[in-house]
Amino acid sequence: GYRNFCNKLWNATRFVLMNTDGQDCGLDDSRPVELSFVDRWIISQLQRTEAEVETGFAGYRFDNAANAIYRFVWDEYCDWYVELAKVQIAEATKSGNEAQARGTRRTLVRVLETVLRLAHPIIPFITEELWLKVAPLAGKTGDTVMLAAYPKSRPERTDAGAEAKMAFLKEFVDKLRLLRSEANVPPGKRVAAVVLTPHGDDVRAVKQYAEFLGRLSAIEIYEGGNAPADDGAPAVIVASHTHLQLKIEVDAEAERERLCKEVARIEGEIARARVKLGNVSFVERAPARVVGQEKARLAAFEETLAKLKSQLDKLAAKT
Repeated sequence: GYRNFCNKLWNATRFVLMNTDGQDCGLDDSRPVELSFVDRWIISQLQRTEAEVETGFAGYRFDNAANAIYRFVWDEYCDWYVELAKVQIAEATKSGNEAQARGTRRTLVRVLETVLRLAHPIIPFITEELWLKVAPLAGKTGDTVMLAAYPKSRPERTDAGAEAKMAFLKEFVDKLRLLRSEANVPPGKRVAAVVLTPHGDDVRAVKQYAEFLGRLSAIEIYEGGNAPADDGAPAVIVASHTHLQLKIEVDAEAERERLCKEVARIEGEIARARVKLGNVSFVERAPARVVGQEKARLAAFEETLAKLKSQLDKLAAKT
């Protein structure tokens, strides 16, 4: 509820202050700033949130405005961006890339400062206190957030490319965590992962983040079908084209059971998609875009099913 949200916002602010206070946060525009796709993604998401909040207030749907802010702060800024910023700051410090460190710090403080102004009409007291601490780091002056300009979306700052990369990273990390959970890998244990993909650059772009968030010792990337022999370890398909597998010894019977459940789930999705596409009324009346999306979903499910059955076949050959 409200208390948990305020705690989340306070903890994020504390992290930002610890990593930016007294540091170069990019206020001097003459100094180079390097923004990663992660930085560009959170800035892009902020524009979309600001637009959603504006729409909510314009229609007197204060609940929609509040929910948009809640989702952005909790799901995007705190749960993802702050964690990824840790990776960027560590890597920039290690490599001495001050432009990258400056870009991360600048993004951390500017997005947070904007969020505090955005949320002020809904949670006025905590935002006032936090804004007074954060605003100077973002180059803002004033005695109170109440007199600061209210944020307005800048559509030109949305970045579809960064959002696509981030969507891939999220799915990659989520499925890594799923594999660890299903294989009962202890949270503190670091293991390696193997990736077989036709899109190696996509994986290399997210590698350092995935290793940190997925608690991996390494990610081995193979392209062109030259991955090491599959030993039956748990595996999943990411974005319909990337085979992701942990390098661990597993219980073959438990992995077979997991794969069979996933095959059954995908077969159910395929059956529902085929029924929908077989409905003449749906195909004729639905917008072409919607029909096309359903066909794409069906194709993706069928491709995933083929790969899952291939994994089952390999597992059976080893037992």
